[in-house]
Amino acid sequence: MAERVRQFSRAGFVGRAEYRRVFASALAGEPGAPQVLFVHGPGGIGKSALLRQLADDALERGHTVVWVDGEYVLTSTTTLAEAVAPVHTSTRPVLVVDGFEHCQALETWFRDQLLPTAPEDTVVVVAGRHRPEPRWTLGPGWRHLVRTIALAPLTVDEAGDLLTQRGVPGELHTTVNSFAAGHPLTLCLAAEETAATPATACDTPWEPSPQVVETLLARVIDRAPSAAHEYGLRVCGHVRHTTMGLLRTGLSEHDARVVFDWLTELPYVEVGRHGLICHELVREVLDSSFKWRDPLVYAEVNLRLWRHLLDGRSAVSDDAIDVAAKDLLYLSRYLTSSSNESLAFRGREALFESAYLPEMREDLLRLAREDRGEEHARLVAYWLDRQPEGFTVHHRAGDLTVVSFDVWLRLSPGTDELGGDPALAPVQEYLEHAGQVKPGEHVGVARFHVPALSSKHYVIEVTLHTGYQSIKSLHRDNSLVASFVPAPNATIVAPHLEAYDLVLYRKIPEVEDGSWGLFTRDWRETPLGHHLERAERKLRLAGMLGYAAQGAGQAPAISQEEFFTAVKQALRDWHDDEAIAVNRLIRVYGDVGALRAAVVTTVDALRRDPRSIKHLRAVQATHLDRDTSQRAAAARLGVPFSSYRRHLQAGIHEICDALWRRHEENGVQNNRNSSAD
Repeated sequence: MAERVRQFSRAGFVGRAEYRRVFASALAGEPGAPQVLFVHGPGGIGKSALLRQLADDALERGHTVVWVDGEYVLTSTTTLAEAVAPVHTSTRPVLVVDGFEHCQALETWFRDQLLPTAPEDTVVVVAGRHRPEPRWTLGPGWRHLVRTIALAPLTVDEAGDLLTQRGVPGELHTTVNSFAAGHPLTLCLAAEETAATPATACDTPWEPSPQVVETLLARVIDRAPSAAHEYGLRVCGHVRHTTMGLLRTGLSEHDARVVFDWLTELPYVEVGRHGLICHELVREVLDSSFKWRDPLVYAEVNLRLWRHLLDGRSAVSDDAIDVAAKDLLYLSRYLTSSSNESLAFRGREALFESAYLPEMREDLLRLAREDRGEEHARLVAYWLDRQPEGFTVHHRAGDLTVVSFDVWLRLSPGTDELGGDPALAPVQEYLEHAGQVKPGEHVGVARFHVPALSSKHYVIEVTLHTGYQSIKSLHRDNSLVASFVPAPNATIVAPHLEAYDLVLYRKIPEVEDGSWGLFTRDWRETPLGHHLERAERKLRLAGMLGYAAQGAGQAPAISQEEFFTAVKQALRDWHDDEAIAVNRLIRVYGDVGALRAAVVTTVDALRRDPRSIKHLRAVQATHLDRDTSQRAAAARLGVPFSSYRRHLQAGIHEICDALWRRHEENGVQNNRNSSAD
């Protein structure tokens, strides 16, 4: 049976051809070939599957494979030495160590003491979640023998092969991989769900079930050691770039620093120029689990992060405008019914973008021709000749192939370029209207998105692209007065675009099939600040709808640390009805009124203790009386700021502690009542 299992495993293995080629050169002892391969990557990325395939390759070539499982070695040098011992008596040995993260503490000893005793012709393959120590590649001895491999997700084609092998209908490949992002374990789990999907159900958008998400959560993501670390994971899974500032939205300065340092050590988190970047699949798993477990808290955290980015946009430097705009728009995915759809319009293929270069012209015209025909290609050529700087080109990372492009036009009064594009005749009328656009001002037009998508996905992509370009322009010189978007199926998409403040300006029946319309957003009527505030209100509403959809039910379990954090947030949001409405304690107390009443009653009760009076006065002056700064509250109380801070912290802790004790007492009483029933 073992041989049959090996045959099936070999037949089902996809991708990783380059790594197998490197391993084959190592087995053959070719000049310059490595003798040690160190594979690392997050859980479920396919490390063990690759090692099994490499071991099988070695066996076919007549080598002896010694397999060591790090999970059983842990931190014992004796156990590891015993497990490796057969290497010394084997012919053409290949040492394979899987799960090295479990015995990572032995890495220095393994490299400096154990491996040098192995026979000269030994080939070693090590795999673990964490990157190898720098001494593997920096030392003058080992660096010529070691090759480190950061195991990447499967390519789109490889993922398609895997899904086909497992019986997933071709129509679902793009949708499934948009969630899986080439992550092998996720693809396999999703395949189990979709392989039996009837053909008639393929029109229904696929989304990962809670079972898939929770399995990935257990297999891929390390356990958070505290509630503060869990908050860090939630933030890391919810934003594009995690910064200290974002962590401080729910943590103290000290905790934020500790959690930030912890996040940098995780195998699926990379340190980027603008913050920490979580592996795409892990980000999806974290966010999906967080949203599924408690949509109310999910909405609250989303709102906090949105506010932080919104408040900080005025301080963004010019070279970070692109990042800031994309970070804000990334959070707005919460307004869509499916984050997968809003983030993976063309499947989650690894792409990068670039400015247009003349040598790309034929590729762009070919894409336009394949998308909508010769007339469409003619219009693309028309604008390539006039505003080539408005084209953003997307390339496949693997082979640099041009796969799509977007176009953002800047048009000003007196522009004589519009006559050749019938879709923009209404824009020309707008520009020519007396006083509509002043000298130095301009309008922006999201003219092309090639290849075109379905109406639903077109709405999502065009709104994000328009928002991104508009935010950049308004931040730089504030000369943008309106944004325009030509869109097909105008009657169908109008309600969806209106949700993003894009209203139908005029139908343009002379374009293509006659269904097109021109939509606009006037930035003078709805300035950027107001537009983003409206988006924030939608985030709040979305959070409340998520809470309502979950139902009142029994409040989910809450730890003492989470409870204290929620009380502190409620005090900070005391005078903001909409913000406090998404506080996690609403699930405990029922509504905002009951939560506020519980806090006020607790404060009144604590005042009976003379030792607490100064503490509670600080809380009252800072949070309950009015929304004010701490220094203003200290001045109003007439106490030194350092004394005020001590009183405030003590008062908040006393309130948290009293509310928690009462919460526990109520829980015990409810349990007794349930038992009596």
